[in-house]
Amino acid sequence: MKQPVQHYQKILVDLIVVPFLWAGLYDKTLLDIHQSNVTLIGQGRVVITGSDEAGYMLPCVENGRTCLKKSINTTVYDVFMGGQYLLPARFPDKTFPMTSNEDWKESFIGANGTIRIHDIQQNFPELSDGYYVGIHGGFKTDQNTNLSSWYSITLPIKGIDKQGSICVNAEKASSGFLGKYGRGNGLGYIIGAKAVLDVPGEWYSDGKEVILIPPRGKNGNYELRTRLYGAVIAGNRVRLENIRFKGATALVEGDDVSFVKCLFEYISPFRHVPNVDSINKRGQSLASCWGEPGNGTAGVFVKGDRFVSKNCRFSKSWWCGMTIRGNNALVENCLFEDINWMAKRSAGLFSWGNGNLVRHCTLRNLGGAGIEGGNAAWVGQYAKDNIWEYNYIENVCQLITDQGFFYVNHQTGLKRKANSIWRYNIGKGARGPAKGNWTGPSVGYYIDNSSSGYQVYNNIVIDANEAIRYNDTEDGCKAGRDIWFYNNTFYKCDSIKYASWNKSGKSKRDAEIMLINNLAILEERLDFFERKKELRWRNNFQSQFVSVVINPEKMNFSPTTNMLKFGGIPVMGQSISYIGAVDPKRGMWRYGVDESLLPEF
Repeated sequence: MKQPVQHYQKILVDLIVVPFLWAGLYDKTLLDIHQSNVTLIGQGRVVITGSDEAGYMLPCVENGRTCLKKSINTTVYDVFMGGQYLLPARFPDKTFPMTSNEDWKESFIGANGTIRIHDIQQNFPELSDGYYVGIHGGFKTDQNTNLSSWYSITLPIKGIDKQGSICVNAEKASSGFLGKYGRGNGLGYIIGAKAVLDVPGEWYSDGKEVILIPPRGKNGNYELRTRLYGAVIAGNRVRLENIRFKGATALVEGDDVSFVKCLFEYISPFRHVPNVDSINKRGQSLASCWGEPGNGTAGVFVKGDRFVSKNCRFSKSWWCGMTIRGNNALVENCLFEDINWMAKRSAGLFSWGNGNLVRHCTLRNLGGAGIEGGNAAWVGQYAKDNIWEYNYIENVCQLITDQGFFYVNHQTGLKRKANSIWRYNIGKGARGPAKGNWTGPSVGYYIDNSSSGYQVYNNIVIDANEAIRYNDTEDGCKAGRDIWFYNNTFYKCDSIKYASWNKSGKSKRDAEIMLINNLAILEERLDFFERKKELRWRNNFQSQFVSVVINPEKMNFSPTTNMLKFGGIPVMGQSISYIGAVDPKRGMWRYGVDESLLPEF
């Protein structure tokens, strides 16, 4: 039997050990744990939600549609019906999965932030309570520039002008790159405007009332998400086990906190966060691109040290899955999926702290990167002494490019070397968005802007625009150093990129890169490029050219306990006793998550 909520709130304060929570739905509960040495184990199906039942809703008519409405006096972040997630009102109406842009219309975004979408004035004359979210052109000032899909931009809509263009408030944009960078053909949609509330299963709220169109052919009670957090943990040595959080995230400030067999579903809602930092007006905003715990965009946010997440699910988020800024964390046998619907500079997992270990995890169906190791310039932190191993990453960069299975960026070799290792990982599918005139890479393993101190070895890359990429952006003492790519297998990838450039355009190509004993298996030819010029070993690479085999169709690198069977003869010799992603003496490794150990939805 479900116990009164107040009973548990009091226990969490008064007792050191809490044996369990009874099975049930806790819809007015925040696990606000300031006490240390707390263990809380769910018995049966325990669900903590940030939503409240809407209760009776009045029938009404909006935009010619039969609707339901309820007066409120709070922000509504998400709406559910009988557990089913309902979409905020939007145009075009969403018919594909959230990590697909197949519903986005082509648009033109001008330097002043005016946006053209076909027949928008005729269909929706009033949009000033909504937002435009889109990916737009960049870099060149002419109107025919290609799309630059590093991340989406979100802008409040002010109205529609006489020419039928959407007028936006560029000063309240969630990211930069308007001005001369804001010209080009893009993809985008309108969200949150009452005028686009027009199909079953959509909802709208202005903080004073919520209006929804019931899903066709379905009935049930409606729940309104009015809280961001289901758990705020400030105490040390706290353990949560077998607890499901739906429409609720968690904030971890204490040390030695553990989540075991927990589930987080619908983690971060859609939020427009204006870019208020003047230094980022033409760039990327920390709050809006990487997520902040204060506005609920960072996913599960971990500030404390020695955090453990084991056998957990993180799924369905407009922003991040989990952000770890503490040190010496362990993330093991966890699943991250269906994350970054906002198309921001977000990842399934941000591992930014020092000494973190991420292993046997699966990250799949993501709008951006799989795991990101930080960004020294924009977020002021990058991962050091990290090990990421035995992970499986699939179908990343589906909404934005210039990221990959793994990504890190610390701008200059003058900073402390990361001394991090990426090994025994398998990534499949990094091709970027499938619609629009896109530019920018989708990469397997991506080390950006003269980052230093990485060993990337015994990994497999399957079906990526670029198998690996390293950008050398600084010269002399600032150049990247101690970068090793060795014993990797690249299968059906188009190229390997080593871009060498700096602000003056006079790069010396003096990064210390070692590309040794890698195996390329491809249908045609794998090219090495430096700014569209073929890069050969003599360009200060200090390594051998990648080895390519004949008859790649005979190559078998699938996960098995058997030894790797070679097909063909290596073109180049190798300095290590084996080639590719598998050591024949050890056989193949177990990679990715064991889903039988995870909580069910």
